[in-house]
Amino acid sequence: MRKRRTILYLHTTSEVGGSDVSLTRLVGGLDREAWRAVVALPSEGPLVARLRDAGADVVVMPELMKLTSRRGWMYLVAYVLNFPRALWALRRVIRREPIDLLHTNTIHILYGGPIAWLTGTPHVWHIREIVWQKGWLRRLELWMARHLATRIIATSDAVAAMFGPPDQRPAHLVKVSNGIETDRFHPGEATAMRAALGVSAEQTLIGIVCRLDVWKGVDDFLDAAARVVHDRPSARFVVVGGPVIGLEAYATDLRAKATALGLDPFLVWTDWRYGPSEMPGVHRAIDILVLASSEPEPFGLVVVEGMSSARPVIATAHGGPCELLDDGVSGLLVPPRDPAAMAAAMRRLIDDPAMAHAMGAAGRLRAVTHYSSRAYLAGVHRVYDDVFAMAGGTR
Repeated sequence: MRKRRTILYLHTTSEVGGSDVSLTRLVGGLDREAWRAVVALPSEGPLVARLRDAGADVVVMPELMKLTSRRGWMYLVAYVLNFPRALWALRRVIRREPIDLLHTNTIHILYGGPIAWLTGTPHVWHIREIVWQKGWLRRLELWMARHLATRIIATSDAVAAMFGPPDQRPAHLVKVSNGIETDRFHPGEATAMRAALGVSAEQTLIGIVCRLDVWKGVDDFLDAAARVVHDRPSARFVVVGGPVIGLEAYATDLRAKATALGLDPFLVWTDWRYGPSEMPGVHRAIDILVLASSEPEPFGLVVVEGMSSARPVIATAHGGPCELLDDGVSGLLVPPRDPAAMAAAMRRLIDDPAMAHAMGAAGRLRAVTHYSSRAYLAGVHRVYDDVFAMAGGTR
């Protein structure tokens, strides 16, 4: 029988977001007789308990720093000076466990490639982001992924496109779409949650589900909502999600904008009232889901959650949603940064409940057949098996 192998996952946040949820799904879906999961995180946080509940051993390593240019040059200097310390700490973990495979869970972790090379450990680099920066940082990350990974996993065509046109992409790059538990995200009633939000059965609830980050397009969502309430007074709106650490002032500005637009009687802010376990109920409570991101989404997990819940989705037409949605069939794509077009799509779905229902049904079918957690796990497991087959079954 095949020996039980240990995978070390590298991740540089202990909060809970899209990539973190996908990591938890991946860890929780491993065959415990074949795989053991060890996850290295930089600090304590809500993700630690979720990963442990999913069956992972969690190692808190303060040495792990996230590579980012947003914190200025002093942070980058500290990152470079800390780099050997982080590699040494990872080397100790790899030898102590011992580790059979490294899985880097974001492009912004640069430790996996060098330590895999130094220790002779196979390395899977899971790229879940689109790097917007065009400078040295983007070039460095893409170069390292090309040369220091046994396999690269891209979550979407939009992510893979960072490496160039198809004929220029690395031969060891494969696409594995994210997946969700379609048995949890399913159509149904959510009377209690709608009541908690102050929405009646006769009103159409249009929602955006995201953290209040600048590029998530919540300001455009508010502008579109203000256009709709003037001629569709039964429409109601909800923003599900709270501020990002360091961007609390932006969240305050959004609330002030909503007030200035006259949206307060029509709009509910939930902040972080609803966590991951409540998300299926949130999607069932919403009649129309909007993804308004002004920058391309690498994937758009919330789109799949809405589709799986049989809700029609309006999404900005760039990045991952362009391949998730079948425009005009399972949802509507609108130009980014175009509140007028977004408002027109909202009106279209409000005015034609039969079309909205048909789009929701088509989205549910598409989510179940293309983006289930089972398909996601099977795709990643094929990558693992391929990596070990290349090594002849041993490290």
